[in-house]
Amino acid sequence: MARTQSPRKIGWSLLLLLIVLGARYYLNQSREHARPTRAPAQEEVESSTSVRSGWTIHRACTLVTHPHNDGDSFRAKLPDGSEREFRLYFVDTPESQFKRYRDGNTNAKRIAEQARYFNNISSDQAVAIGSKAKQFTLSLLRDTPFDIITKHEAVFDSERHYAHIELHYEAQRQRLDEMLVQRGLARIHTQGADLADGTSLEKHRQHLRALEAKAKQQKIGAWQ
Repeated sequence: MARTQSPRKIGWSLLLLLIVLGARYYLNQSREHARPTRAPAQEEVESSTSVRSGWTIHRACTLVTHPHNDGDSFRAKLPDGSEREFRLYFVDTPESQFKRYRDGNTNAKRIAEQARYFNNISSDQAVAIGSKAKQFTLSLLRDTPFDIITKHEAVFDSERHYAHIELHYEAQRQRLDEMLVQRGLARIHTQGADLADGTSLEKHRQHLRALEAKAKQQKIGAWQ
């Protein structure tokens, strides 16, 4: 004859089972709360000004009207409201006008050097290209907020700093140095630097040379 458990034993067994289940539930809940939350995407954590691999990235900057503004150099307002003057890495646009300085010197020698780069066009033609470059850059930046990517590397002993400029144009993100070279408005000249995305200085310079070769072939801008 099989033995039957007493009601008291059954009661204690049920109580023990409930205690075990309760402990497991509490342990699972504790683990769930202790689990780290998902790290936000890069776009979520980057604010109007951020730092990446030693680069400071100022987003949605705006152009400031200034007499020194040119095709490759201009004054901008940063997200914190401060104003600084920046100079593009990699490219140099021709002077937009002939100048005589206070010490009696002129920019004629520099203009002649720029003209030689563009298959020996005349100095007047070089200045005309410089004027077009200035108009293109300033009208573009005046109409479109842009990102400034800089290490605050000084241009010679001036208050200007080298920078990469990126912006949305014609439904895609573009770089100002590339746009100028594509249009035959700038020579590949002056200081270069690795890009914030890890692209090496030399790789980007080769890319600019390819854009320049295409502009020459199509006789665009100064290459006509």
